Amino acid sequence: MFLQELNPLYETIHPPSFQPRYTAWWITQENNDQSGEAIRDEDIDFGLLVLRVCLLSIQSLPHSKFPTTGVLKSHPEAMEQWYSSLANELDKSQPSTKKPSIETVQHRFLQAGYLKNYGKIRASWSILNTAVKNAHEMGLHLKEPGIPTSELEMELRRRTFWNLYVWDRSMCTFFGHWPLIPEGYFDIEPPYDNLQPLTISPYVLTPFTDRVFHIKLARYLTAFMSPPSWKSDQQKPAVVSEFAQRFHQVIVDQLPPPFSLENPDISWDAAHPALPLKREMLGLFIYTTEASLYRWFMDPCESLHRGHNVRAKNGPDLLALSHRRSLMDTTCKIISCIAKLYALTANEEGGSVDRLFTLPISLVDSLATLGVCLLSIQADERRLSKKGIHTVADSVLQRSYNTFFDAFGLLYRQAPHYIFAKRGVKALEGLHGTLCAGLGGPDLFEASPTGATMMGSFPGQAQRTGYFPLEQALVSLHASGGGGEFQGRTLIALPEWLPSFLESPARTSLFHSQAFFGDILT
Repeated sequence: MFLQELNPLYETIHPPSFQPRYTAWWITQENNDQSGEAIRDEDIDFGLLVLRVCLLSIQSLPHSKFPTTGVLKSHPEAMEQWYSSLANELDKSQPSTKKPSIETVQHRFLQAGYLKNYGKIRASWSILNTAVKNAHEMGLHLKEPGIPTSELEMELRRRTFWNLYVWDRSMCTFFGHWPLIPEGYFDIEPPYDNLQPLTISPYVLTPFTDRVFHIKLARYLTAFMSPPSWKSDQQKPAVVSEFAQRFHQVIVDQLPPPFSLENPDISWDAAHPALPLKREMLGLFIYTTEASLYRWFMDPCESLHRGHNVRAKNGPDLLALSHRRSLMDTTCKIISCIAKLYALTANEEGGSVDRLFTLPISLVDSLATLGVCLLSIQADERRLSKKGIHTVADSVLQRSYNTFFDAFGLLYRQAPHYIFAKRGVKALEGLHGTLCAGLGGPDLFEASPTGATMMGSFPGQAQRTGYFPLEQALVSLHASGGGGEFQGRTLIALPEWLPSFLESPARTSLFHSQAFFGDILT
């Protein structure tokens, strides 16, 4: 059950090599029980791998009412505690001088993912560090490891290494850790998507297909986001446009129809019950990666920046303004994916532990990003208003406001259940209130600000062709020589965390901010 039903998202083992080993392992344990012989080290490693697979499976139950009665002998929480205690005891019993095996690397990788899902980032990073060291000692980073290996064994090595790579790059991007696997110091090829196909006509689709795209996304993040010395490129509108165009060519345009971001082919969902969940998880990672390209353009006119932090001296740039729009649009899509994932996992409270960390954290980050974009637009509109220029809101801007307030309501409903959501609501309340006030106050909403849904507060609409009204007004004002006031003192109240967030908009600043999460991620 754990391998077939409860672990659909973690194809971190290679079934063609795992299943025969799994069968032989059980036979060996039965024989040892009868003969009283000691358990071999390699059997302990594989037993740890089995325990870690089961733990991650229990942790990833689709929802709190998932039918396990009659299948599991004990309650999932009791089994999780038992398996976790047993796995930790077995792991500690192993001598530090023991030579690592492929199973060692695999079970440490699964443990790192298990700890990450509980928000124990420091512990997860420590385990991942050990797994990478073990992988390096085994030469998993090499195309030619210097030992006899079959093609089946090489595929297992490829998958194990690249799973480590994905986690490593995610840790770097979201939590600011140094990469454990340096670029240029490995030459092993990416894994081959050679599992049993779910379908071969008109295209090949396997349970590992989405994982291949996760690897591509991790490599793309590395190319644009690392190392920190490349930060200046992230602030250049033309460079960002080139990366964004390339991103669509190498990632988005290559997606098979079941994983398409627009109008996916859902007819294949019957072939694999996890496809809907995989599609939304992959979509969330794709949109999150794309949004990373635009994060430096939350406030392109620097209307929210303090006077001594002003960088732009030549007025608003049309391309930079368009990047703010792209960031808002992509962030709205991230929030849509999060909402769908909550729907797919049955409810907003309880169930899959990923919702205790991954989804609430993503929701807080998206709300902060989208809210700052909207706050920046309100500040730009006020500056234009002082010049006698009034703009009309378009449908895209209306959607962004709707999404922000709906998503804040979702986060607010989670706050009593999850510490991450509670901290996020506390940090974002000021931003929420400022945006409400900028739109004319809470009378524009159906309910109180904490559960607000936008009403028809936008009288004007604009088609998404050519310039948007706001952007056109900003550029025209600068062209006429009236844009000097775009630098200088902020005209609206700022949330406490905003100045540092604008100066370092990467997600790492959010996670390290005392105003958001403090030490909760340790």
